[in-house]
Amino acid sequence: MSKFLTSRLAWNDYQVILAVARHGSLSKAAEALGSSHPTLFRRVRDIESSLGATLFERSRQGYRATAAAAELLALAEEFDQRLRDMERDAEMGAAGRLTLTTTEVLMPRIVPPLLARCRRELPDLTFNLVTGENLANVRQREADIALRSGGEPEGDLIGRVVCNIEVAIYAPVAWPNVSEENLDRQTWITVDESLGHLASSQWLQAQGLMRRAVVRCSSTLAVCGLLEEGLGVGILPCHLGDANPRLRRVSPLLTEFRSQLWLLTPRQLRGVPKVSAALECLSAGLRDMKDLFEGKRASRQG
Repeated sequence: MSKFLTSRLAWNDYQVILAVARHGSLSKAAEALGSSHPTLFRRVRDIESSLGATLFERSRQGYRATAAAAELLALAEEFDQRLRDMERDAEMGAAGRLTLTTTEVLMPRIVPPLLARCRRELPDLTFNLVTGENLANVRQREADIALRSGGEPEGDLIGRVVCNIEVAIYAPVAWPNVSEENLDRQTWITVDESLGHLASSQWLQAQGLMRRAVVRCSSTLAVCGLLEEGLGVGILPCHLGDANPRLRRVSPLLTEFRSQLWLLTPRQLRGVPKVSAALECLSAGLRDMKDLFEGKRASRQG
């Protein structure tokens, strides 16, 4: 499709094409745009007529973009991203608001004191806090900073390793007779199949300890909560287990399951003053917690 033809379109035409392609439905696209089904139907028909090309195949399953729409969609995505970037940069400059995304497992002990520190040191900065495992929201600039475990960042994310995350086996304090030598005779609380990709989960399976599980959980926080109630023993990151007065460590550090703690941000935000300031503040706070993450703060060894 020539640039001459695509230059006939206004930005709101691109918005229509992008919304229909993303939602695959005129009704859903109309709702997203604050329009109506009949109005959007006419808009799509007029755009196609203006370009002399069919942009969408209609079927009972909805609207599917044709090959002729590919160039338009690429332009629309680019325009949309640039607009998001401009809006976010303007918002950060005016209000000092950043969106931080992290994982649920870091919420109980780690994130609250970090944000309290940032509020003390950067009082003009406010935060939107989002929890979840998916990094897509950072890559799509829906979040400014991510705090999570993992390996080297992919795509246009840049970051720094703060420290290692160590794990160990924990038992309730009320179970004084549990030791490394009799773990195979204990009841276990483990993660379930949804976390079967974890090295610790595969180790439990290989050791035959999954057969000792009385509860399997879809989150590490759930494992921790059940250990607190005395239901069994289980594997936890040290920043959860060592900080919990109701639990004690009953194994050496399981270094083969070590991961790294990363602070990540989109490459486009490098050098943005408020992002840089927040990263430095968060890094300093996390460095103060390094011993907790790396299992060096425990006093209740088994």
